[in-house]
Amino acid sequence: MFRTLTLMMLLVSAAFAQTPADPSPTKPLTDLEKAEKAVKLPSGLRYEVLVMGGIAEPVSLQFSPDGRLWFTGRRGDIWAYDLATKKHEHIAKLDVCWEPTPGREANERGLHGIEFDPGYLKNGLLYLHYAPWAPTNATAWSNRVSRFAVDNPVRATGLKMDSEKILLTVPSLRGFHQGGAMGINPRDGKLYVTAGDNNVSSDTEKFWADTNNPPQVLGALQGKTLRINLDGSIPTDNPFVGRADAHPAVYTYGHRNPYSLNIDRTTGNVYVGEVGFDRKQDWEEINWLRPGKNYGWPRCMGTNYATYGGGPCPLPDATEPWISWIHEGGSNATSGPVYRPAGKGHDFPQAFHGGMFYADWVRKWIRFATVDPVSNTVVKTEPFARGMTAGVMAMQLGPDGALYFVEYGGWFTGVASDKLARIVKE
Repeated sequence: MFRTLTLMMLLVSAAFAQTPADPSPTKPLTDLEKAEKAVKLPSGLRYEVLVMGGIAEPVSLQFSPDGRLWFTGRRGDIWAYDLATKKHEHIAKLDVCWEPTPGREANERGLHGIEFDPGYLKNGLLYLHYAPWAPTNATAWSNRVSRFAVDNPVRATGLKMDSEKILLTVPSLRGFHQGGAMGINPRDGKLYVTAGDNNVSSDTEKFWADTNNPPQVLGALQGKTLRINLDGSIPTDNPFVGRADAHPAVYTYGHRNPYSLNIDRTTGNVYVGEVGFDRKQDWEEINWLRPGKNYGWPRCMGTNYATYGGGPCPLPDATEPWISWIHEGGSNATSGPVYRPAGKGHDFPQAFHGGMFYADWVRKWIRFATVDPVSNTVVKTEPFARGMTAGVMAMQLGPDGALYFVEYGGWFTGVASDKLARIVKE
């Protein structure tokens, strides 16, 4: 009996030994892990989410001389991300004019661009492009470029709100097409600022041929890129200085909504992402800015097509875009940096050196343009990154050679997919 029982126990033990253990249940991916896994890139590069959620409506970013990456939210928020600690902190909140409901008068207003003074580590000065809070009265609305001081240039934790110096005020009679980007060009030390046309898209057919519409009027600041000194004064070499019919701050004109701006620190070339009109046959543009040039809006768009009528552009002096693509089912251009290696571990391969990254917020992709270094013409463009869960709103190169950007996932509202992210060399 005991021998039989022992034999049965041995047989049972053997059976258990031969049966594979139950696999442990697969742990579900977090939303952040899903976002990282979804992005497709060239071999040898990796997409990383740095901050996701809790940063409503991120629209612009810039590296500070203190080493942190600062980024802004349309609602007036400013955050700083520390690459060493991998944490971000809230720096300040401006009282801005913003509207959470699409289609309302203020729905494109808010805080946009940020830039740091070249002497920041000593003087603590930075520049912000925003729409200050005003009563619900169109005559009081504007966009403002102001200079502020921080509480500590070495490691700022806030802005000195009473330090504001207003450098430039751009009227904003309607809540659409605000522009809002800016940057200091290290080659000339000037501050470049974008200003949208303020036009309502649904009214385009009414004003496209109106010679008094702001983008084609040199005396108006809307629909322009502007160039000023860091104290707000006007550079004497601006292209329209001395003309009675022009505002001296105007650098280029004929823009619809130049929402993003990037400056190549090697050449000093300035580029803007021009958000196009909304029909299927309309165009998105990346424009290389040349002083005094006319970029055609509202008469023309794309590779110099007439906005209405289907013929060639009626403006003989209109400048064709540097890069353009058709609107089709939806588009929104975002300019990006010309890639210059930093000499650090995250530098991209040689094939990317000297070319430009640009994005489409609606289509949620980034493309790469190969550029001829002599003529600065685009040789070809090709897919680079796709599959993001939110659209790229602004991009900058990091001091480590990585490509950093903010992704905006909502429609004039903060959502869980709003994020700060980067692409690095593995």
